[in-house]
Amino acid sequence: MIEILDQQKCIGCGTCVEVCTKDVLRYDDEKSAAYIAYFDDCQTCYNCEMHCPAEAIFVHPYHRDKVRPW
Repeated sequence: MIEILDQQKCIGCGTCVEVCTKDVLRYDDEKSAAYIAYFDDCQTCYNCEMHCPAEAIFVHPYHRDKVRPW
């Protein structure tokens, strides 16, 4: 699950919203930042964290072990 989406670090590029395969993240035009819209739908794929150029997203590693046991 996404543990942190730091809107202070977010540069508003929208990359995380584009790479999220489950539509968990949305973009807030007023704040010019992404936010977690559907927290429970996160599949811990790490796309958002890996592609965020501002390093504003942290996906908790505990879930990686549960989802990706290999």
